[in-house]
Amino acid sequence: MGAFSLVVLAPGLPERGGPRNLRSMVASSPAPTSGSTASGVGLRLAAVGFATGLGFCIHGAADHARTGQIVFLRSALSIPFLLVWAAAMAPVADWRPRAPRKHLVRGVAGGLSMVLNFYALGQLPVSNAQALSYLAPVLSIPAAVILLGERLSRRTVIAVALGFAGMIAMLYTAIDRPGWGLGQLTGVMAGIASAGIMALVRVHIKAMTATETTISIALSFAVVTTCLGAVAVAVTGWVPMTPVLWAWMLGAGALGAATHVTATAAVARAPVSTLAPFDYAGLVFAVVLEFALYSVLPGPWGWLGIGLIMAAGLLTAWTGRPIAAGLRLR
Repeated sequence: MGAFSLVVLAPGLPERGGPRNLRSMVASSPAPTSGSTASGVGLRLAAVGFATGLGFCIHGAADHARTGQIVFLRSALSIPFLLVWAAAMAPVADWRPRAPRKHLVRGVAGGLSMVLNFYALGQLPVSNAQALSYLAPVLSIPAAVILLGERLSRRTVIAVALGFAGMIAMLYTAIDRPGWGLGQLTGVMAGIASAGIMALVRVHIKAMTATETTISIALSFAVVTTCLGAVAVAVTGWVPMTPVLWAWMLGAGALGAATHVTATAAVARAPVSTLAPFDYAGLVFAVVLEFALYSVLPGPWGWLGIGLIMAAGLLTAWTGRPIAAGLRLR
């Protein structure tokens, strides 16, 4: 965390005479309006929906291929979708990173988080792997406060706490079941590590959006993680492709591209701390899809978790943008 934080805080994006550190750079950008915050929340919910579908694609592909191969294909196959979107929405000049080093850091850290998350999805039920991934918004709150100087309301803190409690309740349903073993344990550890890295990545992306375009961030990430996936394939090997595996991976590529575009656009419009509790809606999406595909429903603890998560989202929607409430850390 220390090394990553140093890179995040390194100057280089601002113009001469501009802000010289991350907090002042973000502070100098225009404050989000109520309209931009609302659109940011909508984009975050869309990203959560796309990410949930992506999780099911990765879970399905894990039965047919190794993690390195899945990372490579998911990243490489997202590039054509991103290029089509870029050609339709942005001039070519916006595709180029203005600060390549920051894109490289984001790509490497995000790629590591992706590898760990994909491993967890291969070892655990999708809804439980999703539950672990929602440690990221919890951890992104203190990261955003410390590194970006964002202000939190007490209601936002309560909403995040409710969401965290809901995640713990759903995770309990995974641990308290027959067949729990080493594979599931390593999956849980990978999921927790992935969430910790992703919390830092989200704060890093928030800083990048002050000068970098959404499409440049998404494209650079796809390119870097494709290279990382190729290295992983050289280590773990390649499984012959089948029509089923192609279907899972094409779906993952399309949904991965959509997830990155909407998630990056969301943090450009609203504070990280405002968006965090809305990520918990993904657990509800995962339960619905898991029932539709596998006819599996949560037990009592799972339903309690869903209720807490929904309460967190509703509370945050009611409070709106966080305001100063004596909880700012310095």
